[in-house]
Amino acid sequence: MAKFENFAGKLLRLEGGYVNHPLDRGGPTKYGVILSVWQEHGHDKDGDGDIDAEDIKKLSESDAKYIAKKIFWDYFLADLILNQSLAEFIVDWGYNSGRKTVAKIVQRLAKVTVDGIVGPQTVTAINCADQELLFNALKIERKVFLNNIIKRRPDQIVFYDGWMNRVNSFSYKAA
Repeated sequence: MAKFENFAGKLLRLEGGYVNHPLDRGGPTKYGVILSVWQEHGHDKDGDGDIDAEDIKKLSESDAKYIAKKIFWDYFLADLILNQSLAEFIVDWGYNSGRKTVAKIVQRLAKVTVDGIVGPQTVTAINCADQELLFNALKIERKVFLNNIIKRRPDQIVFYDGWMNRVNSFSYKAA
């Protein structure tokens, strides 16, 4: 079974510290936690009565791990996925591109009902699939997904190398 603790450090390294790039639609971000997610699931860290970029700047690694586990890892029921590398890749993609979007892609490839809600049927299909084949198919799909973003929004090319480096930082390892 996959373990969040084995993934958390890599996720924080990949995400890095505070960024507020003008072309990033997520706005202010630290450790990959975007403002809207912190507004929904966090709290006023600086005590000024609102949750804004200043609160994002104050996020700790513990805050980021809380969000990553509760909002993303648990959404994908990743504790129940047998292969660590597959669980990490799915959760990381969801962390970057949206949980439901990625869940639907996983479901399509796993040949189960495509509804964007990860439940026992989806996890069983993931676990029963050829793990390496599914991992490689997901990696290809993620690259296509990112290329399509660039086609729709050419200004996003500024992020392309970082996106591809991130995708390529994941490799399949047998359980």
